[in-house]
Amino acid sequence: MPELPEVETICRGLSRKCVGSTIVSVHVHRSSFVRGPSDPSDLLLGLTIARIVRHGKQFVLESVCGRVMLFHMGMSGSLTIRPFQSERAAHVHVHWVLIHNGKKFELHHKDPRRFGHVRAYQSMQIVRNSVWSKLGPDAIAITAEQLRLNLLDRKFSIKAALLNQSILAGVGNIYADESLFQTRIHPLRKANSLSFLEIKKLVHNLQIILKSSIHGGGSTIQDHRDALGSAGTYQKTHQVYGRHGEPCVKCGAVLRKIVCAQRTTVFCPACQKLNRSNKTRT
Repeated sequence: MPELPEVETICRGLSRKCVGSTIVSVHVHRSSFVRGPSDPSDLLLGLTIARIVRHGKQFVLESVCGRVMLFHMGMSGSLTIRPFQSERAAHVHVHWVLIHNGKKFELHHKDPRRFGHVRAYQSMQIVRNSVWSKLGPDAIAITAEQLRLNLLDRKFSIKAALLNQSILAGVGNIYADESLFQTRIHPLRKANSLSFLEIKKLVHNLQIILKSSIHGGGSTIQDHRDALGSAGTYQKTHQVYGRHGEPCVKCGAVLRKIVCAQRTTVFCPACQKLNRSNKTRT
C-alpha cells in the first residue's frame, strides 16, 4: 500500500486542484526525505504545475517550464490537499503552499514509515530515462504479449512476478492476490509455466480489477486517502485479500494463507489448484 489504484486516485485529485496552481513556498521538515538537492528552490518553488503524470506506483508534478518533482509513495505515503495554514499532522515531512486564482492552499506529504521520498529532476525525459526505464510497463496498460515476454525464463512464482516492478509496474499484494484468484491461478505457479491464454486472462482480469478499484477510490485498508481526503471503498469487494479462514465466494472452500515472495498471500485451494510440475519455491 498504496498500489496503482490508490496512487491514481491521489493523482486525479491533484489534477483537479493543483494543475494551474503556483507553488509559493516549500517547507522541508525532514531533509532525509528529499533525495538529491533539498533546497526549496529545487522543489518547484515559484513554478506553476502543468500536469500530473503517473507510472506504476510513482508520479510526478510537472511544471510549465518542464522541471518536475517525482513522488515515491513507499509503504505508507500520502499527498493531501489541505486548507492554507492547516495544522501539520505527525509524519508530514514536506509541505507546499500553492496559490490558484488568488486563493492559497497546502499540499502535505505524509509518510509514517518513511520508505518513500520526493526528488526533483530537470525534465520529464530524465525521469523516463533514468527512473521509469527500470520499471516494467504500467499495469493498467500492459498487453498480454508484453507480459508474456517479461515472464519468459522466470522460474520464480507468478505471485513474485506480479510484485516485481521491473516486470510490470503498479501491482502490490492486494491486486496480485485478487487477480490470481479471479483467473484461478495458484500463486506458487512458476511464472514461466503459464500459457498465453492464461496470461491473456490474467491481464484482462487484473485490469478490470484495477479500474474497478480506481472507480471505488482505491482500497482503504489502514489509512489510505485520496488527495482530497476521501477514503476508498474497494476493500469492501475484496474476494481473497485479508479473508484467510473465511469461505471462498465462489465455491465455499476455506481460504488459505501462505507466505509467498515474503508477503502474506491468500488463495482458494479448490479454485486455484497447483499441479506438482507447476510448483515453485516460495
